[in-house]
Amino acid sequence: MKQFRIKNIIFLLLFATSCTIVRKAPKDKPYFSENLKPEIIGGNFNKLEKEALKSRLLNQLDDSAKVTIVDKFFIHFIKRPIAYDSVYTRISARNMEASMYHLGYYNAKVKDTAFFKGKKVTVKYTVTTGQPTLIDTMSYRLKLAGNAELQNIALSSQKESYIVKNTPVTRTAVLAEIGRLVDSFRNNGYYKFTASELRMRGDSTIAALTTISDDPFEQFELLNEAQRKKDSPTVKLALVIIKPEDTTKLNKYRINKIYVVSDFRANDLVTDTLNLTQIQTKDFTHLYHNYLFKTALLERNLTIHNGDVYKQDEYYNTLNNLTKLRVWQSVVIRIIENLDSLNKIDLIVELVPGKKLLNVNGLEFNYSSAGSNANAIAGSLFGISLNASLENRNFAKEAIKMNHNVRFGIEFNNTNRTASSNIINSNEASYSNSVTIPRLLFPKLPKFLRSKNNKDNLYLFPERWISKRKRESFKKETTETFINSNFSYNNRLNLFNLQSIGLNYGYISRDKRNRQFSFKLLNADYSFLYNQSDSFIKILDNNPFLRYSYNTAFSIGVGLSYSSIYRNPKHPNSLSKERSFKVNVEESGLSWALLLSPLRKTNVLRRFTKLDVEYKSTVNFKKTTLALRGFLGVGIPLFKDSALPFFKQFFGGGSNSMRGWPLRGIGRGSQKLTPLVNNVNTFNDRTGDIQLEINAEFRHDIARILPNLLTLKGAVFADIGNVWNTPIGPFNETQFKFKNLLKEVGMSVGYGFRFDFTYLVIRTDFGFRIKRPETSDVNNGWKLPDFGFNDIFQKILSRNFRQWRYENFNFSFGINYPF
Repeated sequence: MKQFRIKNIIFLLLFATSCTIVRKAPKDKPYFSENLKPEIIGGNFNKLEKEALKSRLLNQLDDSAKVTIVDKFFIHFIKRPIAYDSVYTRISARNMEASMYHLGYYNAKVKDTAFFKGKKVTVKYTVTTGQPTLIDTMSYRLKLAGNAELQNIALSSQKESYIVKNTPVTRTAVLAEIGRLVDSFRNNGYYKFTASELRMRGDSTIAALTTISDDPFEQFELLNEAQRKKDSPTVKLALVIIKPEDTTKLNKYRINKIYVVSDFRANDLVTDTLNLTQIQTKDFTHLYHNYLFKTALLERNLTIHNGDVYKQDEYYNTLNNLTKLRVWQSVVIRIIENLDSLNKIDLIVELVPGKKLLNVNGLEFNYSSAGSNANAIAGSLFGISLNASLENRNFAKEAIKMNHNVRFGIEFNNTNRTASSNIINSNEASYSNSVTIPRLLFPKLPKFLRSKNNKDNLYLFPERWISKRKRESFKKETTETFINSNFSYNNRLNLFNLQSIGLNYGYISRDKRNRQFSFKLLNADYSFLYNQSDSFIKILDNNPFLRYSYNTAFSIGVGLSYSSIYRNPKHPNSLSKERSFKVNVEESGLSWALLLSPLRKTNVLRRFTKLDVEYKSTVNFKKTTLALRGFLGVGIPLFKDSALPFFKQFFGGGSNSMRGWPLRGIGRGSQKLTPLVNNVNTFNDRTGDIQLEINAEFRHDIARILPNLLTLKGAVFADIGNVWNTPIGPFNETQFKFKNLLKEVGMSVGYGFRFDFTYLVIRTDFGFRIKRPETSDVNNGWKLPDFGFNDIFQKILSRNFRQWRYENFNFSFGINYPF
């Protein structure tokens, strides 16, 4: 009976997602119902290029030949389809031929074929590409009035040319080459030079085909000899210079003076000495109404200098350096020609300050369904927390960002209570402070570690250790020093009190390719466990792993991390894709403990190494999204330690992990669930030294509730994973073993709703466990939850099914997407 009901559900879902309904079709006339992807015959395209080409060609369809499909609640709708007319398909075919023309296929032919099924018409386009016109040679003719510098600049960088021999001559390549040379000239002082001074010409065999005006392909037309060379057409290209009406475009300019107004106001003039205070430096003049920003801050971020030849790259580097500090709401650099000096310019940097202080407050709620045991007491838990943060974006007038964050939280036990139970389950308070300095800051060594004979050993991490090439690249990247500290207090009533403190010091570097490198020179955490109740001590005595994990502990070491994000270029003819990769490595008890002997003597120091790797991939289709995530975390206790300290352990479950289990509710290995007992203090946090997890989510639009404000979306998800103890420890029953991997991984599937407010996503997830590690001795843990349409809501909501929910189901509430 249960299998029959599940089959019915699957059948209904498949039927709904494949159903297409036509509304208000033309009466007694055939109409467009579908345009198939074009068939490509010929051409040298790989699989990805061919798919992108097909999408590009479909975008060339005439408006009167398009089919618009709207998705609502899993069903496809075609509203007001257009009556079929072969004239429109022929126009679409000609548009496709023109599109192939821009790719270098000047002899491409497109055939349209219509298939009739009743009044529905499906159209297919067949594209025969023919042979592309290839580039034979490329030359530059840029000498003008005896000035050969432009010619020399072009020849010196010819290896970087976008025009490559024996490749098709395309509009994209020609425009890119012209743009590249314009940038090269502007980087050598010709700041007024524009693309209108350049023309691409071809030899006499196909001159009209390659002559470029404002639109590089406007004057292209096929000539007789190109027709005779259809099998292997070639062209000789030459980039020539056209003498402009404004001959100053061919002048080379140097920078005369640089003015920086750090708190610019409308109508400010650099000559206004009454309202503006001046500080003169070697390279620029600093002007201000109020001294809000130190001159040294400006000096570090200006890469342009007095007397230098104007370079466009340095202009944009300075613009980028000042913008990424995020202390000015507007950054403008104006170029003014100096009338007193020939071929010289003045630069005026106008900086409008942004808001210095930013205050953010937030209120959060969390709910654990009955029997979750997510936070120490069996029962239903309702939590509320208040967050307040204050950010100073210009601390010490150096664009240093200092963030203060305060959090207060309380968790209630809302089950039926007796005299032995409490209305409050736990409460917490925390304060964190983060300081981000927009440059590399190297701390000094303690006096007893400095070398008496070498002054260079004054710093813990000398700048000379970094290569000169890397120091230069830092100027073009975002490099920061961070100092983070935190303090928290947690009281789990009738169990224990916990105080924690942490300190991190290190460096972050980000480049233009969305890669980030982080080095934690100091990574220290201390947790003090006290006021342990008799019941908690008894729990520890009965569970050796918890006894090793939950105690007063101190860790200190270094850490390294790397992350990268890839987003494919936004192009209307390709799918939107994003991939991210993160890896973190940290240790405790090795580096600093070996350096400072007092640390080695303390008995609370924990020694371990820890590695975690995460990979995410997201593919956005027109109305749907496929998101994937993989995570692997491994911690190895060192020396005599048997487990990682609890604040460094891995855990699964909750709204962002294994969604069929509550937070810290899955694992370790095939460990049995704690019995569900009302109103009795217990402890069921499940953490481990190893975690493996794979998540998948298929998101889709359901309905647009409020245009441009709120969209209801849905997601089908599946989560696979678990946590284990390390194989080298004494905890045999919960150790990770490859032979037990498939048997001990858990799996949950479910469905969730997403309320997308454009800038904020609120989501709910209903997760059901279909593979339970604690029952791995029976059918390897595979067991479908017993529910159907007639009792699903009762089992999710009724008090009578708390045991069923405890073993099979979890409801989670979250903000933004889980991954």
